Amino acid sequence: MSHDANPGKRPLLTRLRERLVSRGAVHVDVDAGVIVSTPGLFRMRDVPLARVSRVEAGNRDTPAWDTVFLFFHVDGEDTLVLSEHDVGFPAMVRALRETFPGIEGWESAVPPVKFQLTSVNLWQREPVAEVLGDVDGDGAGTGA
Repeated sequence: MSHDANPGKRPLLTRLRERLVSRGAVHVDVDAGVIVSTPGLFRMRDVPLARVSRVEAGNRDTPAWDTVFLFFHVDGEDTLVLSEHDVGFPAMVRALRETFPGIEGWESAVPPVKFQLTSVNLWQREPVAEVLGDVDGDGAGTGA
């Protein structure tokens, strides 16, 4: 699944409905190529999939339970942090498996020992030089 760096404009009524109704929810708008997070009333954030540079899982321990979070590191923006308790979290992970291979391993951030903080790198964008490769075999990368 490939998405442009400039996601499609999402319909106004869709955005308003999500903003008013979907508090504490997350989903992927595949057509627009964005992760949509609505952390609270009148708050919404669209993150273009093409601008995500790294996906990391981490945990927070409390006496009652462990909570796992996914951290989407976004080029030029604040990190998007989503909790496993957000409505739509499992569906979002399923929808992003092809875009971010390894994201389905988010549960590995839960440590075997109580009150131990863990961070697991699930996916990272390849640097541009590795993507271009060494075209002419001189070690310079692009063959220019």
